[in-house]
Parts: sequence; C-alpha cells; structure tokens
Amino acid sequence: MRKITLRKTTIAMICMAYPSVSYLQPLPQEKSEPITFIAQIDKIDIGKTAIGKDMKLLLADRFYFKSKTPCNRDTLSARPQSFGLTPKAYAEKIRSLVPAVLDDRYFYFTVDQCDGEGTSMLTDIEICTEALCGAEYMKKSLYIWLNGEIKATVKRRAELFVELPLPFDKEKKLWKVVGWYIEPQEGNAGKKRMAFEGYTDEESFKQQRFIGELKSWYKSGNISGTANYNHEGNLQGRYDAYYDEKDKKAETAVFANGLINGEYIVYYKNGAIESQRQFVDNKIADGECPHYYEDGSIKQQHSYLNQHLEGPAFEYFADGKIKEKSTYRQGKVVGEKIIYFPSGQVRLIFHKNDSGNDDGVSEEYSEEGKLISTSTYKDGKQLAKKSWYENGQLKQEEIFDSEGRRDGVAKEWFANGQINTAVSYKQDVKDGSAEEWQENGQPKSLYLYKNGKLDGESKYWNERGKLLYTTMYKDDKKNGPDRRWSENTGKMIEEIDYVDDIKNGMKKTFNDRTGKLLSAVPYVDGDLHGTEETYGPDGVSVIRCYRKNEQLAALYKPTEITNRANQGDAAAQYELGKYLLTCTDSAAGMAWLEKAAKQGGMKEAAEALRQYKKTENQN
Repeated sequence: MRKITLRKTTIAMICMAYPSVSYLQPLPQEKSEPITFIAQIDKIDIGKTAIGKDMKLLLADRFYFKSKTPCNRDTLSARPQSFGLTPKAYAEKIRSLVPAVLDDRYFYFTVDQCDGEGTSMLTDIEICTEALCGAEYMKKSLYIWLNGEIKATVKRRAELFVELPLPFDKEKKLWKVVGWYIEPQEGNAGKKRMAFEGYTDEESFKQQRFIGELKSWYKSGNISGTANYNHEGNLQGRYDAYYDEKDKKAETAVFANGLINGEYIVYYKNGAIESQRQFVDNKIADGECPHYYEDGSIKQQHSYLNQHLEGPAFEYFADGKIKEKSTYRQGKVVGEKIIYFPSGQVRLIFHKNDSGNDDGVSEEYSEEGKLISTSTYKDGKQLAKKSWYENGQLKQEEIFDSEGRRDGVAKEWFANGQINTAVSYKQDVKDGSAEEWQENGQPKSLYLYKNGKLDGESKYWNERGKLLYTTMYKDDKKNGPDRRWSENTGKMIEEIDYVDDIKNGMKKTFNDRTGKLLSAVPYVDGDLHGTEETYGPDGVSVIRCYRKNEQLAALYKPTEITNRANQGDAAAQYELGKYLLTCTDSAAGMAWLEKAAKQGGMKEAAEALRQYKKTENQN
C-alpha cells in the first residue's frame, strides 16, 4: 500500500563519506601568525594533493568555499597534521561538520599562512556560534527543509521546504503548514509549486506532525493524495492516493488511530478495481482476496486465514485460462503446484511437502506436451536432474548426494546423441576429470581437478581431433611444461616451463614443418634473463643477452664471428670481446679486446678496454 508521501525527485547531493587513508608524516613547519575568517563551505574533496613547505607532494583534503578566502582564492587544504590530530580524530571531526555543511551554515576557520611556501593549510574549523562569529551569522532560518517523505533534512538534500513563521488559524487553533517544491516545474521558472497543505499543533513543525486534513500535489499540479489525522497526529478516516493524472484514483483506505481498519482498494488508471481487501488493525482479514485485470476479468483468487494465505489459490491468463494453481497452508505451498502455458498445456509440476519444501519429482514439459526435464527432491534438497531434447534424446544428467550437492559425473549430450561434457564432482566441487567433446565425437578439452583446483595435465584439441596444447597444473596454477602444437602439421611449435604460474626456464619455439628449433629464450621468475639463441638453416644465427627484461647486447652469426676471431680477425675479436664482456664472461671478453687492440687500427677495442677498466676502478 502506498505511504502518505510525495513522489521523490532526483537532486544533486554531496557525498561526504570519509575514506580510510594514510597521510605522510608531518614536516617541520615555520611559525607564522594564524589568519582567521568566516565563510560557508561549498564542498570537500577527500584525498587530494597539496604541496608541503619543502615543495613535496602531500595527501590532503581540499575545501571549496562559497566566497574568496583571505588567501584570495576559493580553496584551501587540510590534513590531520595541520590540525594537530591523529588521522582517526581528524576524520571524525570532518564527519561531524557534514550536516552543517549541507545546511549551508557558517564556519569559523583558522589558516596557517597565505603567502608562505607550499599550500596554505587550515589548522582549525568550528561551526559558528553567536559568541564566536556574531549574530549576523546566526540568523534564524526562514525555512524548514524536508525530503519527499515530509521529514526534516538538511538543505542540500531537501526536495521540499516550508516557509516560517507558520500562520496561526484562530478558528482551528492550529498552525497552517504549506510545503513547496524546491525546483519549479520545467517551463515555469520562478513560479512556486505547492507540494502539500495541512495543519499542525506545533508552531515550529519540529516533529512534522499533522492534525486534520492533509492534501498533497504532484509537481504537475495534479493532486497526489488526501488524508486526515487525529489530535495525536495519527491517520484517521479516509485516505486517497492518486495517479499523476487528473483525478485518477490509485488507492483508497480507511484508518483508525494510524492503523488500517476496513476496506483497502487498489485501482487501475482506467478506474477498474485491481484488488479489494479488508483489514483489522493493520492486519488483513480472513476471507477471499481476489485480484482483477483492467477489463474486470479475474486475475488471481486466494484466501487468507490468520494473516496467511490458506487453501486453493489460482492465477489466470487475461483470457480466463488457468495460469497457475496451488494449495496454501499457513502461507506455504503444499502438495501439487501446476503452471500452464497460455494454450492450457501443462508447463511445470512441482510437489511440496507439509513444510513447503520441494519433495518428489518435479517435471517440465514443452508446449507440445513432451517431457523436457525432471528433478528429484527430498525435503528441499535435490537428488537428481535430467533433461531431454525435443527429439527425446537425453540432454543433461546430474546426480546429487543426500545434502543436495552434485556428486558423481554430470553429463551433457548434443541433440545427435554424442556426448558433450562429462564433469566429475564431489560434494559440489569439481574433483577428477572434466572432459568436453566436439559434436563430431572428437575430443575438445580435458582438465583434471583435485578438490576444486586444477591439478594434472590439461589438454585441448581442434575440431579435427589434433592436439593443440597441453599444460601441467598443480594447486590451480601452471606448474611444469606448457606445450603447443601446429594446427596444420601437428608438430610441436612451442614449449616452456612454469613454476606457480610464472615462466621459468627456456621458452623454445620450433618450425611447424621441419620441427627444427627456431629459438630458445631464457626466463627467470617471469623475466627475460640470460642468453637467447635464434636458429637459422646453418645453426645459431644470433644470440642476445638479457637482464630482467632488458636486452644488454646481441651477437649476429656467433659461430662465424668466433671462427674469425680465432683466425686473428681483429674486427671479429672486437665484436666477440664486446659481447662476452657485457654478457657472460668479462675475463674472456677483455682477452679478446686486448688481442684486437694489439693488432693496431682497432681504436674501438682500446677505448672499450679503457672504459671498462675505468668503471672497474671506480667500483
């Protein structure tokens, strides 16, 4: 049933949730004369950056003001250290200011400086009092701010307002209360829209208590509700709620001292009755409770006893055919529950025990009357499940233990009868093999599980049954060789070892036609680290050395370079020496560079030696 409320509108609100953040340690601050001022806070941004007196970045909160500060800007920053508080105490203080910020109150601020190094920091904030700020900043509010439920709130979260002081009605001996929407209806800028009108016995309207008649309106001007309140402020007598269309009633009820007593009616927009119920002291009365479609035809039939659904219950399609039938006992469905297609064909059959739990075999049928699934239950716990295709072929089969957990092999089939998946479970957790096949009968994948985690060698095939890759797992992580094969030739094209999901060892790639090694790339803890070898028709074509993903050097045609170096080729000696010095063997590298330098004309080798020795001496 609808409350006596007004439709809510979406308005902008400030989110002031204060996060748990860590602030940098306080820096020594130069003493300066504090500056004080009075202002209103527009908003606070939590966890922004500021600049310390040492010109380093700090984590701070940024305050935005509705007017310029003495520092000639509309923002200042604050942090626990500037307030001399712990992070927890500072956060609590900022939270305590939020209601006053949202109510546009004035604050008394202290700031450390305006012209010094770094960002100006607030050192204290207090909500204005008359003694602290003066009477001009403590003017009594001329408005009461309300939310859509006609309850007091802060200004920035309000949807409605009431102007003060309230006029006193001498005849009624009550104060008249008129509520207005904060934002006018679009196209009526500057024109106030009345939200509600009523009376109260409190001059301040502090409790938002109504006495007598209350009327409320939508922003459109259409009436939204009428109600009456007794002298205790409780609903009394007739209550009517309306759709946002002229005089179209939505609900009607009768109240006695705040409780529904009598008939409660719900209407469609066309005026037809959707439901009609009787209440006693807010409790639904015993008896039938029909519901209707907009054309007046029956939609639901059920009865209540001791505030619970009791006895036969029916739901109907708009054409009058039964949609669902069941039996209730103390608010729970017991016995057989049947759901139908619009054609009248049975769709679902459930069986419930006296506790309202599924018990026995539940059946699902196609619209043509073919059985497409069964589920077996015992006191709400599933024991088995089967489903079929329209052609009668078994589609799915699952087995459960006495606690309703999947246990054993769950299988699925294609419509042609070919097995699709077979997954082993133990107490609802994958344990054993999980296999999948192509519709043509070829294997697609194989995964091995232990207590819900991948454990063992997994395999994956293409639709022609050719193996594409294998991966070893341990405790749900890659551990061991990971191998890939060519989809075209079936030859291995890649191999690498993993340790706890991280590459470790040589990643080898192979020619998909000849099977010859193309490259060997070293990994250590996931990083390229060591010597990579790339192979050509005549052997190793290039070697590269890495340190933590950074390439340090490369040597092309290393076999040829080594042979030429041994034959006295100074250029080859220089290339080989430079590579060895940088990558693998500094002593051998120096020896080759010295040989190259002694032959004369190899200034590069001499310079490389000089630079290396200089670096060694510095170290």
